[in-house]
Amino acid sequence: MTKSLASLLLLAGAVSLAGACSSNDDTGGPIGGVGATANTSGSGSFAGSTGVPTAGASSAGTTGNPGTGGASATGGSGSVAGNATGGATATGGTTGTGGTAGTGTGGMVNTGAAPAGYWTEKDWHGCAWTGKGMAGVTTVDPVDFVAKPPADAFCMKGSVGTDPMSGSVALLGFNIAQPPPASCAAGVPGPAVPGSVVPTADGIAVNFVKRGTNTAFTWRVQIQGPKGETDATDRWCATVKEVQGKVLVKWADFTPSCWAEAGMRGTPYAKQPLSAVVFTVPGNKDAAVPYDVCVNGFTYGTKPEDAPDGPAVVGTQTGTVGVANTTDNTGDFKRAKVLVDGEEYIIQNNNWGNPLSSDLILTYTNNSFKITGGTGSGASAPASFPSIYIGGNGNTMNGVYSTKGTDKLPIQIKDITSLPSTFRYSGSTGQFNAAYDIWFSNTIPTTEYKDGINGFVMIWLRDPNGKEPIGGATPTATNVMVAGQAWNVHVGPRGDGGPNANAPVVNFVNPQQDNDSRAQSFKNVNLKEFFTAAEKYGIGPNMYLTDVFGGFEIWQGGSGGNLAVDEFKAVVNP
Repeated sequence: MTKSLASLLLLAGAVSLAGACSSNDDTGGPIGGVGATANTSGSGSFAGSTGVPTAGASSAGTTGNPGTGGASATGGSGSVAGNATGGATATGGTTGTGGTAGTGTGGMVNTGAAPAGYWTEKDWHGCAWTGKGMAGVTTVDPVDFVAKPPADAFCMKGSVGTDPMSGSVALLGFNIAQPPPASCAAGVPGPAVPGSVVPTADGIAVNFVKRGTNTAFTWRVQIQGPKGETDATDRWCATVKEVQGKVLVKWADFTPSCWAEAGMRGTPYAKQPLSAVVFTVPGNKDAAVPYDVCVNGFTYGTKPEDAPDGPAVVGTQTGTVGVANTTDNTGDFKRAKVLVDGEEYIIQNNNWGNPLSSDLILTYTNNSFKITGGTGSGASAPASFPSIYIGGNGNTMNGVYSTKGTDKLPIQIKDITSLPSTFRYSGSTGQFNAAYDIWFSNTIPTTEYKDGINGFVMIWLRDPNGKEPIGGATPTATNVMVAGQAWNVHVGPRGDGGPNANAPVVNFVNPQQDNDSRAQSFKNVNLKEFFTAAEKYGIGPNMYLTDVFGGFEIWQGGSGGNLAVDEFKAVVNP
């Protein structure tokens, strides 16, 4: 599908020589990269995920086909004239009198001899800027950083609009090999040829913080060489898998199509010369993506701790997952990742039992959520399982929805010293349980395993009247003491056909039905004790723990009863 560049991009700041690694956010097929140019500020911004000239001749860019990444377009030879409405002007940076970067007072600083909006970190330096795609209605604030106080981080906020081809994007860019220009302000023309450097170390160490009312947006890094404007092989991107804070994105993780499935992302980056580093927030086809994010600093490095310090700190993480739409499964499996006390957790809206007739909206704050919209109904199987988890949940979206950075999974049961966990809940709805769902595999999974693995343990803190766990209404054992409380044990095969139909499911169930006495008391409980108790029923010590979920299996109901997970924690101690 071919579009003109003008129909694809409008950059808020100055982005010169902008090629694109553009893609979707979690749903729908990604589009290909969009090439673009916009001769811009005296900064000469040498990058941008996307760009568009606002004056002069321009050739059309070509988007790729949905779902495949597509072919990157070549950009036009644009220039900014008058009051530019396109092309990202170089922005950002701080004024100042110099100093050492990474001291905790802003991270990246300028040298004092450069204009406002110019930054320096080690031997990387240049103008900072912001930009936005023309696909969808996207907003970016600020348009440049010339008024940014020296001690502040580089922050941008706004909303990335929807686009049927998932081509919308917001950008925060930094030139990294640019001599001090006359100005880094938006709209000021810059040099036509970008400088470049050959990076060292193992990757980019970046310190970033998500803020605002919704921190669920995707965050990517794009690196671009001096030919990246027209040459798709001279720009690469990587999706940041960590939630926020100091992270290291390795050079080998950068590919031309970072949003594509494994094996379809193209040739990895191999330390070719670079001219710019661009941070991007991609949009999608379903709903606008609000964002508020700050970069404290970045540099080349070998470990996350090499990232500069800065004033923006990790705070409360909030947002929503799910869509009130019963006509398709647009929001039925939406997820968001949070970082709490150094541990990653994923909140998921999992309408697996009846996706076309069940739609829930979860509003989350850190490692808690409340069902604030929607309803659903199931039959013998529940309609949904809104929950929080650690692990991969089989489908990690290229690692974005995995807690691998902190969870120590997979791990054999025999190697777990303890697994303290808290699951507190409140509220009610029609018919539901409150339960752990814990997955095990005979070997370390090497592919996306969905839920077809080799064993399961469930812990029902609440047992709804009229619904029984796998194994039937009659317990295999009664009043079994585990972790200081009595449980009825129900054991049966997973069923549902397939190669893992005979996988054992061991359920520890609250003996009293419709009883919420354990709603707030299940705190710092060692889940390893349940694994040990399940050994006699087929959960052996050599099996690998892969995932730990806590949430609600809902047969009937949804919002209206303030049903909420007030707190979920699970920490594996080898």
